[in-house]
Amino acid sequence: MYNILYVDDEPDLLELGTEFLESDGTFAVDTFPSACEALDRLQTTRYDAIVSDYKMPDMDGIAFLTTLRAGGNTTPFIIFTGKGQEDVVIEALNNGADSYLKKDDKTQSRFAELAYWIRHAISQKRDDQVLKESEEKYRFLIENSYDIIYTITREGVFSFISPSWTLILGHPMAEVEGKSYRIFVHPEDVPLCCELLQRSLLVGNKPQDIEYRIRHVDGSWRWHLSQSVPLYDDAGSLIGFEGVARDITERKAAEEALQQANRKLCLLSGIARHDINNQLLVLTGYLTLLEKKQPDASFGRYYRKIHAAAERISEVIQFTSEYEKIGITAPTWQDVRKLVDSAAIQAPLGTIHVINDLPAGMEVFADSLIARLFYNLMDNAARHGGTITMIRFSAEERDGDRIIICEDDGEGVPAADKTKIFERGFGKNTGLGLTISREILSITGITIVENGEPGAGARFEMTVPGHGCRLAGVKNS
Repeated sequence: MYNILYVDDEPDLLELGTEFLESDGTFAVDTFPSACEALDRLQTTRYDAIVSDYKMPDMDGIAFLTTLRAGGNTTPFIIFTGKGQEDVVIEALNNGADSYLKKDDKTQSRFAELAYWIRHAISQKRDDQVLKESEEKYRFLIENSYDIIYTITREGVFSFISPSWTLILGHPMAEVEGKSYRIFVHPEDVPLCCELLQRSLLVGNKPQDIEYRIRHVDGSWRWHLSQSVPLYDDAGSLIGFEGVARDITERKAAEEALQQANRKLCLLSGIARHDINNQLLVLTGYLTLLEKKQPDASFGRYYRKIHAAAERISEVIQFTSEYEKIGITAPTWQDVRKLVDSAAIQAPLGTIHVINDLPAGMEVFADSLIARLFYNLMDNAARHGGTITMIRFSAEERDGDRIIICEDDGEGVPAADKTKIFERGFGKNTGLGLTISREILSITGITIVENGEPGAGARFEMTVPGHGCRLAGVKNS
């Protein structure tokens, strides 16, 4: 129920208006014959709306209104009067009236119209208050966020930046707004930023991110991670882009230090593997000579065991060489259709036919060694598929994730071996391919399982998280 203050110097109209307005239980009406008495009541009582006559003794409706507004009272105010001159209407609206309604002899319809405008004014007031609070909250977030919030025109000119720009990069806001982002972004990174904006147009409101260097006021370069989405007007025309940028300079420095440490470790382990392989070559060479000089059959079993142990050492060294490459470089977006096509050329497939049904332009965020994964899958299929004639790659969406499928028409994987095939050392050869493949995928949260039908072909499913897959917008060839 809404509480209404109704002011009019005609007692009969006050009584009649109260009857009409309170008839449906929506309003509770307090009446006063003068604006002065109403002002006294407003000192102690809050109302949802005020209805006032214009022509009254002592203080007219507009003077009543201006007094309220001057005191900070923003209660919705409706002038309801018999005077309908245009100058009075303009004066009322200019002084903050929410509506102006003229009385006439159509009592019932006029009070019904008054009830409508009261509801409208109250609703509008509440909507304005919600909007104001939302704007204040948004302004607070922008002004106090450590991230830089910005908008740029379609030409790349900053139309707005948050105060955090000055805090992080030192440039006064006035020296940035109205300027092109190209002035501040490192020249080598400008093409990447252009690509980001173009990609934003292809994917709509899905945020796109990029890392780039941006100039600090002291001349140094800071690393930023930025996300942006396109902005459109009511007609659907592009007017610019909105984005958020975060300073990641310390993170990039830590990544560089980690990469440097990894390079040193790789160098050390590479030297160690080289020396071990040399000694292993010496060992197997002397073992071969010993077999020739001591061809005693009773020692044959021991010779074979020593050779097997040497081969196993060699396999372990090979595994460490492959494994240390995983995660050395940062994951990147990679076109899986092109990777499959490339692996199909390199893999020893013989007469096996590869069908690539992956969408053109489909990219996954993965370790750079993912190309090795597709090679391993084809190589394993060719080695162990028996009567295999075909390998097919395809993709489907499932529960918001993207599933990349590699299936063939070979002998398949026995049910008891479906999880074992990913263990190091399992299988007819080294057992390293699928183990390394699983580790390559796990870097960016991609999982792989085999769930084909034994005897009807193998089927490997790689589940890519929804955020780790995108379509670059390339047309199918």
